[in-house]
Amino acid sequence: MSYKSHVAPVSWMSAEQAAAWHAVVAASIEHDLPGESAPTPEQVHARLTTAAPDGRRLFWLAAEDDGAVVGVAGLRLFTEQGRDHLAELELHVRPDRRRRGVGSHLLTTAIFAVQVERRRGLLTSAVADGPGDAFCAARGFLRRLTLSHVLLDVARADDSAVNRRLGFLPYRRTHEYRLDVTP
Repeated sequence: MSYKSHVAPVSWMSAEQAAAWHAVVAASIEHDLPGESAPTPEQVHARLTTAAPDGRRLFWLAAEDDGAVVGVAGLRLFTEQGRDHLAELELHVRPDRRRRGVGSHLLTTAIFAVQVERRRGLLTSAVADGPGDAFCAARGFLRRLTLSHVLLDVARADDSAVNRRLGFLPYRRTHEYRLDVTP
C-alpha cells in the first residue's frame, strides 16, 4: 500500500494551522536536536502571521487523507536589493512520516515557487550529519557554510573569573532574568 499526503498552499494562516505547524516543528526538533528547545506555539504563530520586514513568505502544509498535518514548508522571498534573487526554505516532516515522500513533495512544491518567482538561489539550513543534511545532499544542495552554536546558560554562568581578570569588584546578583528571542 502506498503512502499518500497532499500538499496545499496556505494563503491565510489560521490558529489551528499554526498549532499544527508548531507540532510538526517541535517533533522534528525533538528528534533531530535532542535537548534543544523548540520554539513555543506563540513564537511559531507570530512568525507565521507577521509580515517579514525583508521579504514575503509562502507556506505549505502536507496532510494525510484524514487531515493530520505531517509536514510543513515555508519559503521566504527576499525583497531587499542585492538579495532579491534569493529564497530561503524551512522544511520539517514529522519523524514518524519521513522517508515516504512528504519532504520531497514539499521541496518540489517550493522549488516550483522559486522558479515562478525567478529566484536564482535557494538557501536552507540543516543539522550537520543529521537526516536533513542527508536529505539536502541527496537533492543537490551544496554545503556553503557550517555554523557551530554554543549555548551559555546565563543563569548558571560563573563570571567571577572574568570579573577578576577585568578588575571588576565582586557583586551580588539581585535580579534573575531570562532572554527570549523571537523571530
